Amino acid sequence: MENMTLGQIATGLSFLMVLFGGLGYMLKPVKNYQVKQKEIDDRIKKIEEHQDNDNKKLKRLEDDTKQILLSVNALLNHSIDNNHNEQLKERKSELDAYLIKR
Repeated sequence: MENMTLGQIATGLSFLMVLFGGLGYMLKPVKNYQVKQKEIDDRIKKIEEHQDNDNKKLKRLEDDTKQILLSVNALLNHSIDNNHNEQLKERKSELDAYLIKR
């Protein structure tokens, strides 16, 4: 280390700057990946919440459709032979109870 010239010192410092600058540049994508991963996780959580809400709505629509079909069936039975009055009354009571619970 004796007799080092100013040029050798400058070259050594330049080498160190390039080395650490390169390391910093190489590690930057890792930091960006962590930020993007958090954004992706937040987005997935939001999508799952929307999916849960959609599933609840679909279940409600399924129940509503079932009630409609049962009611239409009771009306058809009544209109075919003008009987089934008791079935119509029961169906109406069941439909009223369903609508109140809903």
